[in-house]
Amino acid sequence: MTTYYVTQEQLDFIQELKERVFPLNVLFTESNRYQNIKAGLSSQEEKELLRYLGGDTSIKFKVKEQLYRLYLVDVLGQRNYFTISNATALPDRTVVKEKAFVETLEEIKKWKTPAWEIEKVQHGK
Repeated sequence: MTTYYVTQEQLDFIQELKERVFPLNVLFTESNRYQNIKAGLSSQEEKELLRYLGGDTSIKFKVKEQLYRLYLVDVLGQRNYFTISNATALPDRTVVKEKAFVETLEEIKKWKTPAWEIEKVQHGK
């Protein structure tokens, strides 16, 4: 079985499509909604979605967990993101968002101090 992780909104739409007798008709008639959902799917996931709607039971969709990161604004007004140095395994900071420490809210709260703010991570970013 192959599992694909999607947002809650995507999963709700997939479930709604699965319950329809003619799911592809919904895709064509609600194309704006589908375009928004599809934006977060890779081309492979989109193909698997069509196989899933066609009855392939080896495919499963689950909600990916919301992730968060910590940041603070320095004296220059620039966002600094919390990270953990690979060399020392100690907390550090970076201005490169992609290098930030990203985790579930439960884990992020373990590292938060009054200086740091929490922000949601958009999936895929």
